Amino acid sequence: MKIFIYLLHFLCYVTFILPGNRSLVDPDRCSKLYGQCKKRCSKHEKQIEICLSPSKICCIERAFEDDLS
Repeated sequence: MKIFIYLLHFLCYVTFILPGNRSLVDPDRCSKLYGQCKKRCSKHEKQIEICLSPSKICCIERAFEDDLS
């Protein structure tokens, strides 16, 4: 029974929450956006997308006018 609850939570996350916040991209698209798929963005980078690779995010360098907080 617990597996169905976890599956339901995962499907709700993928269907409703993830598309509202970020979208999944392949590493080629991330590199076309001048970013890199990494496990963690450094302080001078910001997260723009979520990569299809397991637990990796697409990081891009911050512009000067972006807030570092």
